[in-house]
Amino acid sequence: MSDSLRHQLAAWHTAGVQAVQGEAILPRYGTVAASAWHFRRGDRQLVLPLPDRARGGRLRLIGLGKAALGMARGLRASLRTGGIDIDDGFLLVRDVPREMSDEPWHVHLGDHPVPGPASLRAAQALLEFIDGPRAEDVYVVLLSGGASALCALPTPGVTLEEKIRITRELMQGGAPIAELNRVRRQLSAIKGGKLAERLAPAKFCTLAISDVPNDDPAVIGSAPTWSDDKPAPYAVIATLDDALTTIATVAARTCEVVALGRCVYGSVTVEVERLLERIEQALAAPRSPSQTRLLLAGGEPLVEIHGGGRGGRAQEFALRLGLALAERARTDRRYAAVCGLVAGTDGSDGPTEAAGAFFDAALAERLRAAQVDAAAALAASDSNAALRASGDLYVTGPTGTNVADVLMVVVTSR
Repeated sequence: MSDSLRHQLAAWHTAGVQAVQGEAILPRYGTVAASAWHFRRGDRQLVLPLPDRARGGRLRLIGLGKAALGMARGLRASLRTGGIDIDDGFLLVRDVPREMSDEPWHVHLGDHPVPGPASLRAAQALLEFIDGPRAEDVYVVLLSGGASALCALPTPGVTLEEKIRITRELMQGGAPIAELNRVRRQLSAIKGGKLAERLAPAKFCTLAISDVPNDDPAVIGSAPTWSDDKPAPYAVIATLDDALTTIATVAARTCEVVALGRCVYGSVTVEVERLLERIEQALAAPRSPSQTRLLLAGGEPLVEIHGGGRGGRAQEFALRLGLALAERARTDRRYAAVCGLVAGTDGSDGPTEAAGAFFDAALAERLRAAQVDAAAALAASDSNAALRASGDLYVTGPTGTNVADVLMVVVTSR
């Protein structure tokens, strides 16, 4: 794959990530009017009544997840255009902020992707922050991917060690996020609507950036403020669809886009085979000799973890797909013109520093040149080391948002 194609893929990924940044979205779609804050983005709407400061009401912020800081800054900027400010706040994030100005909140760190002692300490600090809610108070809960692990307070009768063990077993077994978060809700004293109970009698609403299929409030962050029997004011402000739509719009300036949508949620081995069928169709479809075709999809493939290696679903997907392309290119040279990128929008794929990885039919050759046994790497779930050796890791650093993974496959003529 040429450097120019890598730069192009990276630019498209960046455009998608920027489209789902809470720091930009909330000022754009949020306004203060008639003693309330209004969010309107298409059919996503929410009205937040503002506190009566004359009666001592406070506007308090709780942010949980990888996008908490950006969302907090965006909400504050939106409120301040109407002369309103946040009184205080509690943010729980994964990464230490690069820069902090004079802002009315305290930032805490939790463990991720598996909860740990820092997650427990953060949850206890959150309860101390809430302390005694009052009817005059208004809370805004900002929720995003990563919240489930970052904030961990086991329900009575369950230890933190038990919760860690169960979470790790489910993740290593490739459990879908809906199943994983269902168990997390059962084991938690905060999730499954229990945080909402602790906020009573104050008013509250939840703004969420979704990284789950169907953007289900019962799954996002394991639903600390949502229960089906007691629906609460809730708006999803950004989703994977927003990122994919932006990438498609930008890419359409230079190539034909085949939008596959949010469809990559099965086993990584099954999803690779499904994508190969799509690639075969794209190679066979009529086009001009100079035309480039982009297959665009998103989701989170499921990976079963074996051995003691390091990797993530995006990296394993890229490694498996690159090897499959190499195998097909041995008998059909059209596959040598296929390349792409699969990467998380949060900048972190599994417990690694990479967002994902590039792939093409020459990946197998680069692995051999680096003396990497690709089959052994896959058997040990060690895609990170293999792709580091081949020079195919895609590293962005933390992005401050999270709407799952983006998959881009470029089919060129050569």
